Amino acid sequence: MSPESSNWYTKLESWCCAHRIWATAPVIIVLMAFANPNIYSILIGMTVVVLGELGRTWASGYIDKNAELATAGPYRFTRNPLYFFNGMIFLGFCIMAANPYAGLFGVIAFTIIYRPTLHNEARHIEGIFGDDFRKWASVVPMFWPKWTNYPVQGSFSWPLVVKHREHKNALAMLAGIALFIGIFCFKQYV
Repeated sequence: MSPESSNWYTKLESWCCAHRIWATAPVIIVLMAFANPNIYSILIGMTVVVLGELGRTWASGYIDKNAELATAGPYRFTRNPLYFFNGMIFLGFCIMAANPYAGLFGVIAFTIIYRPTLHNEARHIEGIFGDDFRKWASVVPMFWPKWTNYPVQGSFSWPLVVKHREHKNALAMLAGIALFIGIFCFKQYV
């Protein structure tokens, strides 16, 4: 990459990292605009979205952000289960779209948006938890889950799930599913 293109890409990643929701919204709009869902893509994609949201709920119940290093539940297998399950949800919507070009665009966009976030948050958490983080990070992968025998610290808490407003995320996922079903129905009858 030339210095100019590297600079622009770095700026793009920085902006996406700081504005994940704003960066993700146009990608979802593109997926919907070019969607050509069918009954199978809806059913498979919806299943992946629901599993992703269940995973987010599981992860939300173990993390007390910046207060305690979460190493139990899904944090035993990946340091970023919330982002991993966001990726599942994103993949589910790409499957629902049933358009390989829109899906490929979605996967590339997800990578551009979340890759720098993973690295920034790793530095932030290392700054808070120091050696405990480094020990955990030496065993538990950053994104792709892997079975580890890392010692568990923490337990699941429904109040944490509520504190992280996961119910609002679940409602947003249901709205997304409903929109894709609406697109499918519209295309069937028009």
